[in-house]
Amino acid sequence: MLQDSLAGIRFVRSRVWLWGTFTAATVSYLMFIGPTEVLLPYVIRESLHAPASEFGLVLAAGGVGALAAAAVVSRTGLPRRQITFMYVTWALATLAVAGYGLASAGWQLMVACFVFNALEAAGTVAWVTTKQRLVPREFLGRVSSLDWLISIAGLPVSFALTAPAAAMFGARTTLIGAGVIGALATAAGLFLPGMRSVDGALRHDESTAPAAAAAP
Repeated sequence: MLQDSLAGIRFVRSRVWLWGTFTAATVSYLMFIGPTEVLLPYVIRESLHAPASEFGLVLAAGGVGALAAAAVVSRTGLPRRQITFMYVTWALATLAVAGYGLASAGWQLMVACFVFNALEAAGTVAWVTTKQRLVPREFLGRVSSLDWLISIAGLPVSFALTAPAAAMFGARTTLIGAGVIGALATAAGLFLPGMRSVDGALRHDESTAPAAAAAP
């Protein structure tokens, strides 16, 4: 088991599109998950003086956004520059978190949540598809495990820092800062050396797929 685990780690370390994305996700989640989970209900109740049902409507709008994005991607397919598409949608999704801090009405929070979840879902479809296409079957389970382990490693810290940050800067400013800094951290991953070359590898894989499928 230990040898298999180390082999999975070596596989990830040798591919910038894997470890780079894991790192970008770790920093991004560290920045926005805690503020989103803790401060969004606070803003609805304390700033907008809205009932709990308003919070439910905001979350429901996010669910509709995710479903809409999944339906659109399933119908249109992913663009050729799959990695670029993934990073752009994720960066814009994280930036939408700033909308929680800027909103002055419940419907604006609903729009921000819709946009966040739609873009997050579209990027996740691209990410999962990329892993399925470029990671060998024997490594897929280990890579997915490392993906989750590394990407969400900062969540406890994110929750722990949210209250002190909100006390120091205010709830709305914390949400705005979380969205902006998280978006910048996400976008930075796209510019790691070799990251965008994966788009070419995916196009090559796509062009050779029919021939491979036809081979005996």
